[in-house]
Amino acid sequence: MSRLKLLTLASLITSSAAAEVENSLWVISLAELGSIEVTEIASGSPTPLNRAAAITTVITSTDLRRTGARDLEDALMSVPGLYVSRSDQAFTPMYIFRGIYGSLNPQALLMINGIPRKTLPHGNRGNGWVTMPVEAIDRIEVIRGPGSALYGADAFAGVINIITKTSQESSGGKVGARYGSYNSADAWVQYGGEIAGWDSFVSLEIGATEGHDDVIETDTQTQLDGLLGTSASNAPGNMNTEYKNLDMLIDVSKDEWRIRAGYQRRDDVGLGVGIAEALDPTSLYESESASTDITFTTDTWDQRLDLVSEVSLFYGAQTPEGDTYIFPEGMVMPDVCVFIGSCGGPVYSFPDGYIGNPGYKELQARFTQHAVYTGFDNHRVRVAIGYTWGDLYQTTESKNFNTDNSPKPGGVTDVSDTDEVWLPEETRESYFFSIQDEWQISRDWQFVAGARYDKYSDFGDTLNPRLALVWLTTDDWTTRLLYGRAFRAPSMSELYAAANPVALGDTELDPEIIDTFELAFHHSLESGTHYSVNFFYYRIDDLILNLDQQYSNIGERRGRGAELEFQNELSASLSIMGNYSYQESKDLAEDDDVGNAPNNQAYISLNWALDSDWNVNVEAVWLGRVERAPGDPRDPMDSASLLNFTVTRMDVWQDWEVALNVRNLLDEDWHTPSVGSAASVNVPNDYPAPGRNANITVRYDFE
Repeated sequence: MSRLKLLTLASLITSSAAAEVENSLWVISLAELGSIEVTEIASGSPTPLNRAAAITTVITSTDLRRTGARDLEDALMSVPGLYVSRSDQAFTPMYIFRGIYGSLNPQALLMINGIPRKTLPHGNRGNGWVTMPVEAIDRIEVIRGPGSALYGADAFAGVINIITKTSQESSGGKVGARYGSYNSADAWVQYGGEIAGWDSFVSLEIGATEGHDDVIETDTQTQLDGLLGTSASNAPGNMNTEYKNLDMLIDVSKDEWRIRAGYQRRDDVGLGVGIAEALDPTSLYESESASTDITFTTDTWDQRLDLVSEVSLFYGAQTPEGDTYIFPEGMVMPDVCVFIGSCGGPVYSFPDGYIGNPGYKELQARFTQHAVYTGFDNHRVRVAIGYTWGDLYQTTESKNFNTDNSPKPGGVTDVSDTDEVWLPEETRESYFFSIQDEWQISRDWQFVAGARYDKYSDFGDTLNPRLALVWLTTDDWTTRLLYGRAFRAPSMSELYAAANPVALGDTELDPEIIDTFELAFHHSLESGTHYSVNFFYYRIDDLILNLDQQYSNIGERRGRGAELEFQNELSASLSIMGNYSYQESKDLAEDDDVGNAPNNQAYISLNWALDSDWNVNVEAVWLGRVERAPGDPRDPMDSASLLNFTVTRMDVWQDWEVALNVRNLLDEDWHTPSVGSAASVNVPNDYPAPGRNANITVRYDFE
C-alpha cells in the first residue's frame, strides 16, 4: 500500500449509516486500522493521519524499497518541510524542520521504537551517528512541529521515530547485498519466526564506503595562511566521507512481553571537511552504541485500562582513531582567535599540527509507565510518568595546545581527569508526568488536550501543553486547529564546558522554548486521491547561541509557512504523490532570514507497477535557493533539482529480486550550505553533495 493512501473519511465514521459517537476511532479494531494509513507518534495510539493531533508523515518499508532508499537520509528527502543538510562539525547529517537551524541540530529528536536516541554531551544523535541503513526498518513516522507534550526534551522542531521490523512484518529468512558508487558495499541477513516459543526477529547489517570525495577549494586554514603568511592548508583537497558500519537488532516477544536489543558501530569515520572546517584527509574516529528495552503490556478492568511498562538502557561511546588534526602540520596560531577575522596576539607554531583528541562514554537509563483508560464515555485518557538517569561517566582528551592556544611543551599530552579536559564528567536526572484526553465531542468533533511536566536536576522544570481540535467538516473534508509548546534541554556542553576554546558553558541556562500554531485541511476522494494543506506559525524564545565564546539564552526567532501534499491513484498500476513546502524563519535580533535551509522545496514521486514482476519509481526533488545567515556576505545558494530512478525486477528466479537505483541521474552540481558570518567564511563554495551515483541490490527471501 502506498504511503499516504487513506480510506475516505466517510468510510471511517462519518457516513449516515455509521454516525454514532460510540463508533469513535479508538474502538476501531487493529485489523480495520491496518487497512488505512495510521500513525502512533502523534497521540500515542493508532490514529488515521488526517485526524492526528500533529502534522505527521509516514514512510513505510514498501516506500523504502520502491524508491531505492539506502539510508535514513535518502528516505527523509520526501518529507515536506524537512531539509537534510550537513553539519560543519564532523559532517554529520542534519534534519532541519521548517528552517529551525542549529549547528549541532539538537532541535530534531530522533527516536528508535519510541525511545530517544540522543547523546548527553551535545543533545543530538552524536557526531558518530553517520547514518542508519533501512533494511531493518518497518516504518518511519515524522512529526513536523512540536512533540514535547508526549516525548519531552528536544521534540522541538520535529520528531523522527524509526520503527524496526518484528517477526509479524518480516517472517522467514532474508538475505541481501548492495554494491555501488564510491566503492560502497552492504550486506544483510534477517530471520523472523518462532524461536523457543518466542516470536523473534534478528537482523545483521554490515557496510562500508569510501564516500564521495569532492574537492574543497579553500578552508579555514586557507584563511589563516592568508593572514599569517603560512602555507599549511590541505586545500584544494578532497573531503573524507568514508565509514564502515555494523548494525544488529534482536526483537523477541511472547504474551505481554517484548524485549529488544540493538548494537551500532561506526569505524574509520572520516571528518568530511574537518572538525574546524580545515581539511583533514587522514584522521578518523569511531563510535558505538548499545541499547536494550523491555516492555510489558497488559489490560485490566474489562479491557478499559491498558498498561504499558517500559525500561530501557543506552550505552554510547566515541573515540578518535589516532590523532585528530584540528589544523594541519605547519600551521601557526595566534593566542586570540575567536573567529578568523579577530585573530591577534603572539603567534605560536605547530609544526606537527594542532591536535585534539576528545572522547567520551555515557550511560542512560529510562523507566516509563503508560496508562490508557477508555472507561469514560467518549473519552480516551492517557497518563504517563517516567524517570531518566544519564551519566557522562568518562570524558577523555589528549592535545598539544593549552587553552590560550600556546603549544604544550611535551607535545600531545593526556589531560583526562584534569581541569583541561574538553568536558567534565557529569550526571543528569529528570522526572516527568503527562496527561492527555482525547474527547469525541460529537460525531463530527474531536478535541485533544494534554500537557507534560518535566523536572531536571541541572536546570529546573518546564511545562509543555498541546491542544488539537479536529472537525469532520464534510464527508470528504477534515479541518484541524493545533497548538503545541516544546522545549530543548541545554546539553552538557552548553552547561558545563570549561576548557573549550570555542565556547564556555553556563550552568544558569534555561531551556529553549517554541510555541507553534497550525491550521490544516485534508480532502479525501473515493478514487484514492487526497490532498492536504497545512499553515504554521511559530515563535522561539531563549534560543541558546554562542556569543563571544559563551553559551547564552539570547536568541529569538519567528517562523511561518505552508505545506501542501497530494496523492492520486491514476490507475490500478500507476500512482503519483508529492508535496511542496514554504518556510520563512527570521532571526528577530537581526530582522533577517535565519538561512541555512531552502525557503521553498518540492518533491514528486511516480510509481508504476508494470506487472507483478516489474516496478519503476521516479523521484524528483527541487530545493529552492538558500538564504545566508545574518552577517554572511555571500549571495544565496542557487536552487537545485535532483532526479532519482529505481527499477525493480521481482521473482527473477525462485524468489530472487534485483533492483537498480540511480541517484542524481542528471548529475546536478549541488551543495549543502557551509557556515559563515561577517567575521569569516571558511568554505565559501559550500559543501559538495554527491553527483550521479548508482547501486545494484540483490535480495532473496526464503522460508
